[in-house]
Amino acid sequence: MELTEGSVLVRTGVEGAASRMGHRLVLSVQTWSATVGLAAGQPVTVAFRADLTSLKVRSGSGGVTPLTPVDKQVIVRNAAKTLEVSRYPEVVFTGDVHPGYLVTGELTIHGVSRPLQTPIDLAEGRARAAIPVVQSDFGIKAYSLMLGQLKVADEVIVELDVAVPD
Repeated sequence: MELTEGSVLVRTGVEGAASRMGHRLVLSVQTWSATVGLAAGQPVTVAFRADLTSLKVRSGSGGVTPLTPVDKQVIVRNAAKTLEVSRYPEVVFTGDVHPGYLVTGELTIHGVSRPLQTPIDLAEGRARAAIPVVQSDFGIKAYSLMLGQLKVADEVIVELDVAVPD
C-alpha cells in the first residue's frame, strides 16, 4: 500500500553560548514516499524514502530577528551542504511492524545505517511518529557558526504525519 498524503517535518534546536541568537527551525521534506506491506490486512513491513534535495524552511522561532525569505534560502543551502545532499540525497528506512505498531528496522542517512525502533501512533486514519535522530550518529557534523558559539543541536526530531487509507 502506497502512502502519499501527509507531512514529514524536521524540528531543530540550537545550542551554544549564543543560542539565543539562533532560530529553532521547522523544515519540511517536500518529496517523500512510503510503502506499507500488508498481511491479512495488517501492516507488517514499511519502507520510507525522503528526498533531502526537497527540504524547505516551514518556520523558525526565536532568534534576534524574524526569518526573511533570503534567510530561508541560506538555511536550505547550509542544510544541503551540511547533509552533503549532492552525495547523499536520500534518507531511507526499511523495517518491520510489530504488534502495538512498534516499528523496527534500519535507517540510512548520510551513507550511514543505524538500527531504529519507534512507536507509531495510529488513530483517526493517520499514522504519526516523532523520531529523535542524533546527527553525529550518522557522521553529520551539525551546522555551526561563530566558532561553535551558535550551532544546530545534534539531536533533531523527525515528525511523520501520514494519512492511512481504509
